This record gives sequence, C-alpha cells and structure tokens, in this order.
Amino acid sequence: MRPAPIYAISVSYGNDSMAMIQWAHEVGLNMWGDVYVVYCDTGWAQPGWETRIAQGEDLAVRYGFIPVQTKSMGMSELVRMKKGWPGNGQQFCTAFLKGVPFLEWIDEVDTAREAVILVGKRRAESVKRRDTPEFIEQSEYHGDRTLWHPLYLHTDEERDGLLARGGIERLDHRSQECSPCVNANRGDFLRLQPAELAKVNALEVEVGKPMFRPKRYHGMGIYGVAMWARHGKHHEEPIPEDEGCGAPFGCGL
Repeated sequence: MRPAPIYAISVSYGNDSMAMIQWAHEVGLNMWGDVYVVYCDTGWAQPGWETRIAQGEDLAVRYGFIPVQTKSMGMSELVRMKKGWPGNGQQFCTAFLKGVPFLEWIDEVDTAREAVILVGKRRAESVKRRDTPEFIEQSEYHGDRTLWHPLYLHTDEERDGLLARGGIERLDHRSQECSPCVNANRGDFLRLQPAELAKVNALEVEVGKPMFRPKRYHGMGIYGVAMWARHGKHHEEPIPEDEGCGAPFGCGL
C-alpha cells in the first residue's frame, strides 16, 4: 500500500468500524500520514447512540487520530424530498446521508485527491459483501480516491480479537447510526424504542407511505410491523440477518 498524506476511516461506530480503528492503531497508520475518523450524522440514530459515538471518538484521540463529524440533510428531510422511503433496490439514503457529506468534507481537506479511504467491510459480514476486494484504486463514490478494505478477509473471531485488544464493547447488533434502517430485520424491530416508532409513524402519515416494503409486510405501518415482530407470523420472512445493504459507504458497520 502506498503511503498517503491523509487516511480517512469512514465509520458508523459499530463493531467493524471500531475494529478498523484498532487495526489502524496496531499497524501504526499515523506514521504514514494524518488519520481522520469520520462519522456522518444521518439524523436518524437511535436515542443514546451518542454514547457509542463518544466512545469511538475517545478511542481515536487516544491513538492520535483526528475524529470528525459531518452532518447530512437528515433522513426525515430526505424522505420528504423524495416523497417516499428508500428501499426495493433504491437505497438512496446511503448516498445522501453518508456519501454526500463525506465527499463534501474530504474535498475540502484533500484537494489533490491523494487521500486513501478506509472502510471496515468484511467478506464474512454478509452475502452482499462476500466479494469485497481489498482495494478499489479509483472509487467513483469517493471522488476517484483509493478505497481500502483492510479487514476484507477478517473472520468474526479476528474482528472480535481487535475489539478485545482495544477494550471495546462488542455489540450484538449492527450500528444504530440509522434506526430503524430500511434493511431492518426482526431483531432490529424488537430493539426499537417508543420514540423511534413514533418518529417513523409520523413520517409515514406525512408522506402517505409505509417505511417497509409493502410486498413483504402487506402495507403495514411501523406499528403493525413491530407487532408482527413481537407476536405475529408473516407469509414471507423479513430480510435475512446476513443479507443487509451492499452500499459502498459502510452502512451499519
């Protein structure tokens, strides 16, 4: 890997993101250039997620990295603008809520486009990420900068080892940077807090469309989906635990 003046770790502060920070520390990445740890605020995080963000930023500072937070237009405004929810193969949320603010930030600090972007994607993480390469030399989603997935061959056990060595709590769920995510599964629905149900319901009423796929959930709104997750049965199973999103910005990591 060529040395670069800037390394930017795109994070959501889930398990793989935190492991990515620990990996960067263990290999001494900041001996090659400045290391930024960049979190994009989607405006849709689970209440209390700010505690995990603070833990991640503290870890970054402890290792001599530079934590950064960017702010997006927010999921609510995005749904209003699009007059509907992302999903059914049109997951525009990741581009607007993570891609755009990240690009705006890095274009300011890296005008020469020499930075290397790191994302904690792993092939073992999901079906959609099983072909993740180590490098994309010119990532169109990152301003043609080099995209690096150093953990692409790491197993769950190896990822967990990085977390343990960093004293980082291992979560039993994906990042809560977007909650609920359009790719939520039954376990995610069971973790939703009353305030999250209320915010989704209000937006469903406002745009006149349910958040989750009508064909999969028979047009049920969020309260109906939550009730199904707790007590009901469904003709079709929800999104499998290992399917998730294949977006290039590391959602949920």
